Amino acid sequence: MKKTAVFAVFMFLFSAIFVYASKPKTTIKILPAGTITVDGSLDDWKKAGIKPIVLNKKEQLTHGALDWDGTSGSGEVYVAFTNDKFYMAANITSPKGMYNNNPGKDMWNGNAVEIFLGFDNSNPTREMYTESDYQIGFSPGRVLKDGTRRVPAEIYSFNMITSITEGDEKYGKIKAKATKNGYLLEAEIEADFFDAWYVQDGLDIGFDISIDDVGPKSVARQIQFTWSGYKESWKDPAGWGIAILKE
Repeated sequence: MKKTAVFAVFMFLFSAIFVYASKPKTTIKILPAGTITVDGSLDDWKKAGIKPIVLNKKEQLTHGALDWDGTSGSGEVYVAFTNDKFYMAANITSPKGMYNNNPGKDMWNGNAVEIFLGFDNSNPTREMYTESDYQIGFSPGRVLKDGTRRVPAEIYSFNMITSITEGDEKYGKIKAKATKNGYLLEAEIEADFFDAWYVQDGLDIGFDISIDDVGPKSVARQIQFTWSGYKESWKDPAGWGIAILKE
């Protein structure tokens, strides 16, 4: 019985190590305060030497593989921290551009970017969200062809069930603008929003990105790319990748 128990523990640890080693990895910079200004431009990011995470591979499609036209919903996503803020920017290829009729908890069903953060990654194979895990959505809102804005751009925390940019308490800001091939997003979130905020050089955190897109003809989500290639990231952190924070 003891040998069986020891073997079971060994196999569990071996499996955990294998899963950890197989996760996609990236590096996220911790920047000095004031490096990034949320103005709808990528100039600050490029000046700071931030390289984007690219989502454009067929194996990263986690929804709508049969509907993909080869470009819709692909994009480049930039991420960074300072000691008191989280920043993101995204340059998305999308035939409908700033097209999301769904504010708040339903923004996943339109053009949007989702970022997953797990500040305590001591158990990288956890299968349920803990108090240190976050799913954050970034929507460009809806802008008509004549330039009239119908739905505002928004940041929303799905697992906290709260808007970060709407309502009485605002913890972030977001800018969205149309581009020739889609749209560009840039946003920041204050550290005070995250109860589990912890940023330190060398720390590895749970991390993933999804891009949702309505495609060329629909009004609801048809395509989704996910950096890790794991389609259950919205509910299961076990499939998230890993980001190492570096000053």
